[in-house]
Amino acid sequence: MPNNADWYPPRIADRAAWHANFAAQANATGTSDGLTAGQVTQIAADSQMVENLINYDQEVDTFAQGFTEYMRIMLSAPLNEPLPTPPAPPPAFSVVLGAAASIEARTRQYAGIIKAAPGYTPTKGELYGIVAPAATGPGTPAVLQATALLNSEVSLSLFKAGYSVLAVDMRRGGGNWTQIGVSQTATFLDTTDAAVAGQPEQREYRVQGMVANQRIGDVSPVVSVVTVP
Repeated sequence: MPNNADWYPPRIADRAAWHANFAAQANATGTSDGLTAGQVTQIAADSQMVENLINYDQEVDTFAQGFTEYMRIMLSAPLNEPLPTPPAPPPAFSVVLGAAASIEARTRQYAGIIKAAPGYTPTKGELYGIVAPAATGPGTPAVLQATALLNSEVSLSLFKAGYSVLAVDMRRGGGNWTQIGVSQTATFLDTTDAAVAGQPEQREYRVQGMVANQRIGDVSPVVSVVTVP
């Protein structure tokens, strides 16, 4: 599995831009760097497929959250609640011509071909994005995904960025941040009770690295989710 010292982006959200750059460089110099014309074509298809997958996943996630709220109103809202409009599902997913499974594994194979080519240099590797970053210690952790579960619980998927332990913060309704726990794994379950029993609420999450029980380094970007009672 990719780690913080690897050249392949660990965050799926970052892979569209990485593949776009890899495809552009392959189109410009790939056949001079050990790749066949067919492989350059496949790299372009993989890049477009990664972008389509990430965008569609975001559309599906937005629809799922909207439908969860729609279902809550239909099933559990007080009497005389206006009839809500159901959210529109995303359109059918578009599969790119030439799409194939195992994009990451194939990309790593192509990177190996480029690095084995006679004219390869570290500078060329940087242009392709296939050179690991210099070891500078832990990076910036992230909440990759927040998934609303029943009973107001929320499951968090975390990117630890080289830290052994992360502090997990939560706030709701624009209030103050509260550290609700620490995580030694890539998942964390928030079991905080709802502020108002039986009602959904918007929660925001962030994480920060910990060393020797002290919070250090960058605080992650904020991720929000609406809970399900």
